[in-house]
Amino acid sequence: MKSATLGIVDIRRTISKFSSGQWPLFLLWAGAVGALIGMSVFLCSGWDAKDYVLAIRDYSSYTSGQQNSGLAYSPLFMIFAFGTASHLPIFLDEALFWVVYFLGFAAQLWVGGQFAEGAVERKIIRYAAPVVAFFPGLLISDAVLSGNVAYVIYGVILCTALVGWKSENWNWFYLAVLGSTCVKFQMLTLVVIPLLSSKNRHWMRAVLTSAIATTLYAIQPHIWPRAFRTYTNSLENMALTRRDFGCGPIGNLARLLQDHGANYFGTCIAAYLLYASVLFLVLLFFAKQYREERITFAEWIPVMLLGVALLNPRILTYDVAWVTLPMVLLAWRGLREPDGDRSTLIVFAAMLLGANVFVEFNEDFVHVLRDAWKYIEMIILLGIFCKSAMDLRAKVVVEELEPMEAMPEPERELVLELE
Repeated sequence: MKSATLGIVDIRRTISKFSSGQWPLFLLWAGAVGALIGMSVFLCSGWDAKDYVLAIRDYSSYTSGQQNSGLAYSPLFMIFAFGTASHLPIFLDEALFWVVYFLGFAAQLWVGGQFAEGAVERKIIRYAAPVVAFFPGLLISDAVLSGNVAYVIYGVILCTALVGWKSENWNWFYLAVLGSTCVKFQMLTLVVIPLLSSKNRHWMRAVLTSAIATTLYAIQPHIWPRAFRTYTNSLENMALTRRDFGCGPIGNLARLLQDHGANYFGTCIAAYLLYASVLFLVLLFFAKQYREERITFAEWIPVMLLGVALLNPRILTYDVAWVTLPMVLLAWRGLREPDGDRSTLIVFAAMLLGANVFVEFNEDFVHVLRDAWKYIEMIILLGIFCKSAMDLRAKVVVEELEPMEAMPEPERELVLELE
């Protein structure tokens, strides 16, 4: 009788807990999972995963040069991954892939929520996490249903980076970056994460990892000339016919130049070197402030991750999904008002809603502006990064002035004169 009474009390406590605010979160997660399942059943889904299955089935033709592949992945990855998978039953390949795929996406959500400060931000993350699958980079997209291997790669990158942040053991991270460059070489930009977020210096290890990655890339045309030619043909096809330059500043520049018949290759390389250099110097400046403890881990890491995402020369939907939760935090921090006024936040939310509605109608119903979402995504990424960087700079200035305010007036005037 006593145990039954305790059981009833536990049930009542559970119901009370859910009624106090957990039910909306539970329903949101249930709705998100149900929507994903429904979309995967009734709509087109797994298009990238289906290409992987075809590549496994045609593996021998690919290696012999008799069959072209539409996958823009380097031969080292294709031969290792698909060569291994070709020895397993296809149904087992698919099952293993989808398990790893959703673990990678879950890892993105889990690590992305580690930077919340205080009860309010943790609540925002809890409510944002179920819906970011539908809004990678804060713009509506069904990219999570594609089955693109990038979701796995970024999940591994974030998990190994978290190990580095907690224990200063970055060996697994460098191995993960090295592996990611064998899939997509442009992911080498991720190697700067320890440089920008570790208390220790990592220049030599970053340079060594970059040198190994570049060497592995450079020797592939000599080892697998036919497969490498297939790979470069896929890249050319994506650039010339699919205009698949991504949504970053350089990608949009390439698209505009291509539309006007201009030679975009050399111009975009020069533009990228200039743009990436300036961005990297900005990130190095704030990394120095972080090491000097003028800004905190939770303040710096979301900004740093967004900056690293912007270093990618070809930013696709999958390349912004992993920084979506950090972007939510940065948007909240940049738009909240100290006096509790929410007008700025409401205006931004309304603009973001309008942008999503426009993108959806423009893509699926009325085509007003070609590739509109790519330009809007670029504005959102750059806007949130610039606002967050300015807020961090303002905080650093305050940190620099506070010690001076505690000085006696003559000493303070002397310091100002010396500066």
